[in-house]
Amino acid sequence: MATAAKTAVLGVLAVAVAVIAGFGARPTDSAVAEPVSSGTPTPSAAAPSVRAAPEPTRTPTDPTTLASKTPFYKTGRVPAVSCRLPKTLVQTRAGMLAYARAMVGCMQRAWQPAVRETGFSLYAPNVEAYSLDKPAATPLCRNPPRNTDGYYVSSNQLICFEWPSFVDREDPVWSLIDFQTMVAHEFGHHLQDSVNILSTYEFAHAGGSAAVQLEDERRLELQASCLGAAFLGANKQPLKLTGRRLDMWEYQVAHTGDEYNPKKIRDHGSRKNHGYWSLRAFESRNPASCNTFVAPAKRVS
Repeated sequence: MATAAKTAVLGVLAVAVAVIAGFGARPTDSAVAEPVSSGTPTPSAAAPSVRAAPEPTRTPTDPTTLASKTPFYKTGRVPAVSCRLPKTLVQTRAGMLAYARAMVGCMQRAWQPAVRETGFSLYAPNVEAYSLDKPAATPLCRNPPRNTDGYYVSSNQLICFEWPSFVDREDPVWSLIDFQTMVAHEFGHHLQDSVNILSTYEFAHAGGSAAVQLEDERRLELQASCLGAAFLGANKQPLKLTGRRLDMWEYQVAHTGDEYNPKKIRDHGSRKNHGYWSLRAFESRNPASCNTFVAPAKRVS
């Protein structure tokens, strides 16, 4: 997603999931034999007539409904966890990888009880850093999109980020907060993947118009930012998101949106809505604040 200060796009979703639509059980056809009624008995038996039982209507389970009613939203507040992070974001590939992996470990511990309560397992995603100048150096993040600074690949549960885009030696604190937000957002996609929101919703309107598909993407992307913000709010102390740093984070999320996308593609949501979902989740620390799938269209525009 693009911000006023940076024109990179946050959190592109590279989805490769198998979608299985749920259908009602289809029973085997049965037949019933009935004797033909006659006024007077005859010595010969009447031939039976065969009537097939009506086949029940098969109604597919609505993927949108599954995504909007998952019990994940009822798991309560994200807990604060013991989170040991590097004191600073070392602005090298190795330094950023170390920070991202440590932060992912914190999110793994924080979210695991909620995912388990939902009936799923939360496995730690892989995290890799790449450079657009040398994409071959990171084969796991092959063919990275050029319009983003981070993305999630569901097929192998992988978070990839372009590390040079976070190098800012003039304002390293701003860069660190931007980096924390990106990692939390991508882990939000990992949560969607882990509790089946991606596989039940991503292709819900695959055959729809471009406008419908873009709205689907915005609901997913705004939710990923919202889930990321719920973790950040619950763990603001170890992340040092207090005081002036919190002011900077609030400014960033309120100035992140499709308006800053050079191509003006409306796939992540407006800055107003990105700020709305992020700020409310930071305050509530609860995934219940992140059900974008029941929100009116104006809240996911």
